[in-house]
Amino acid sequence: MMNRKAILNFLSLPVFILFGSISLSSAAQEKASLIDDTQKLNVEISKNKIAVDVFSKNKKIIALDDIRFNDTAASRWTLSNTSENSITLVGEFPAHVDFYNPVTNTQPRSVNLTLSKVAGGFRLNAEPAWGRSTALHFNYLGDHFFGLSEPLQPDAQVSPDLTGSSINVDINSEDAYLHENYATAYSAFYISSFGYGSFFDSFARGRYDLAINGKNRITHDTGKLDWYVFPGDDGVAIQQKYFALIGAPKHVPAWGLGPMGWRDQNNGGAPEILDDVKKMRELKIPFTSWFVDRPYSDGAHAWSKMNFNSLFANPAQWINQLRTQEGLEFMTWTATATFNDYSVAKHLPGRFSYLDLSDAATVNVFQKALAEKQHAFGVKGHKMDRADEVFPAAEDWADKNVTIPERRNKYSYLMAKVHDEALRKQWGDDQLTFARSAYQRSQPYLSAIWGGDPRTSWEGLQSNIANAMRSSFMGFPVWGTDVGGYQGDGYIPENLYIRWMQAGSMSGLFEIKLDGAGGAGNDRMPWRYDEKFQAIFRKICEERMQFLPYLYSLANTSATKGALMQPLAYRHLLDKNTYAIADEFYLGNALLIAPVLHDGETRSVYLPKGNWIDFDNTAQRYEGGKTIKVNAPLNTLPRFIAENSIFVQGDTFKGSNRNWSNQASHLTIFANPAQAKGDTTFTYVDLLDGNKQKSFVMQRDKKKISLDIPALNHASELTVFLVKSPKNISLNGKAATWKFDESTQQIRLPLGLNENSKVEINL
Repeated sequence: MMNRKAILNFLSLPVFILFGSISLSSAAQEKASLIDDTQKLNVEISKNKIAVDVFSKNKKIIALDDIRFNDTAASRWTLSNTSENSITLVGEFPAHVDFYNPVTNTQPRSVNLTLSKVAGGFRLNAEPAWGRSTALHFNYLGDHFFGLSEPLQPDAQVSPDLTGSSINVDINSEDAYLHENYATAYSAFYISSFGYGSFFDSFARGRYDLAINGKNRITHDTGKLDWYVFPGDDGVAIQQKYFALIGAPKHVPAWGLGPMGWRDQNNGGAPEILDDVKKMRELKIPFTSWFVDRPYSDGAHAWSKMNFNSLFANPAQWINQLRTQEGLEFMTWTATATFNDYSVAKHLPGRFSYLDLSDAATVNVFQKALAEKQHAFGVKGHKMDRADEVFPAAEDWADKNVTIPERRNKYSYLMAKVHDEALRKQWGDDQLTFARSAYQRSQPYLSAIWGGDPRTSWEGLQSNIANAMRSSFMGFPVWGTDVGGYQGDGYIPENLYIRWMQAGSMSGLFEIKLDGAGGAGNDRMPWRYDEKFQAIFRKICEERMQFLPYLYSLANTSATKGALMQPLAYRHLLDKNTYAIADEFYLGNALLIAPVLHDGETRSVYLPKGNWIDFDNTAQRYEGGKTIKVNAPLNTLPRFIAENSIFVQGDTFKGSNRNWSNQASHLTIFANPAQAKGDTTFTYVDLLDGNKQKSFVMQRDKKKISLDIPALNHASELTVFLVKSPKNISLNGKAATWKFDESTQQIRLPLGLNENSKVEINL
């Protein structure tokens, strides 16, 4: 009996049924459907051509009208089998599609194509043995597209909207020279404004032609078609399904989310690092980690021996001093290249002599060197460089199954995996990896990506934040900039430096570059500037420390809650006003960040629909759905609190500030209720209680606001933003002691220790 959810309709005559098989005339039309809640996939074969339409909530979101292998269309498609969960088609292709077989073999080639329901969406899969390239052709339906490339394709375009563009998906550093900033993260994943994610699961290089001459086209240089569609209302919902497939992003330790310092050139060796850290402590500027960039080792390119050279002698002693006395974790620069030192295992010939990471013996040698020469001395993380520059894609790999079109992208994935495996053996989750070069499926092994090598200019800053927006759409949830810029001298104008600090402090990875490229020019240590500058620098780092419980929670729930830096279009797929915005973003779902990325003290800010509160002046409220102009003196970062949201700040982790701050652990929970009716949940990852995930829940109706806060083993306080004082407040059924500050329009309510708190605010 045919299942009603897999319907096979024959709409033309004659139809002959012989012994259970089905024979159709040449004019036959075949249809089949897969239905899953509000999602539907329809297949129609007419005149031997295929059409696949995907619907979400009765709206057509995808119109696939051809599937080609080796740039060749099928001669005919036929329906082979249907069930509730899958549809199988057979495509017949002319013999010349298999162009590496003898021309005398004129038998048609065939392919089995399976369309199936998967968790959260649909999958199309086919693997013809003779396939070398796959192309999906679509009718363009009018939507907009975001993701694919961290580099600013096309034409150094700052806008994240890729509509009307051709985008290459291939880690190629040579292409990076064509765009502002040297960024090399890519993914065959994009989000459509029609509310779906497209994921082509392959390391093979690809090309995406989007809304060109009324068509879309996805092409990858592989014969394996493995394409997923994930419908969803916004980027968070879409990427939940994506991460369920590829694996949750890697855990990020709290110390990896605080201020991170480094020089590009440590000519003074370990004593210079210790002196820099000491001076930061004397200025009471907090940091949580530090790292050394190349050069610090012996061998080719001051790296190939992977050790600490004489300038960094006794690493166990000074790294332990950084940890125990200064409160900092320490990391190093690494590369899976030995720069023509061929004494280490199997290499890929070429200028950088990359290690063959498909060779198990080579990986073991590399990981053993890291363990014995670095991790044993206390190194807890790595800035992973290269894997993108002058990569020898055509050289033989030990793994013969990895084709040339896959190698650039897969190598960056393997680099992340190899480093994570080595660190994990020594440190478990308490370690950090971040890279410039990254590709899909790296997320379980990669703590963050850093946004390449920006110029020390306003254009470099503007473009780097645009890189961040691309990365979030692509599914890399934690991103950071080289604060101050990379390409150029160290010492930069105060206003550029402060604006970069402000923007970087609201990113996922807050790493502050304290000198020029290769140590060029004078450095940019804060003590090179006046006391006013130092005070602003200090305040930004102090505030970052206060945001650690929020950032830690966001980073370690990104598989279900989305990227930390969420572009406005990521959250508002139906709001066309958001599509081109590259200089504003949400931090989580509570805060809208609008950094000043130009030489000036005002800026325009688009506020999406809803009601907003000024972060620094909480009595100031705005109605959304329009653009406002705000004043932003140099010491001010424009930020806005979203309606119906919760965020936290507090002192739950100490880095170097343990040397001057005796403040006990505490947390402040900030809640901005909906204006009329609504509910929201914030997932707090409690660092002080074994990383338990605790749901802070807020509900609002016309006359009452209710909040449920699970037990915390550290002091906590609830702050609620209200226009006027409420009638009364109860805590766990008893009248509560609270204060209303009319000047800030806030109520403050201390919460109990080690007990659940149910708060009811009667309006």
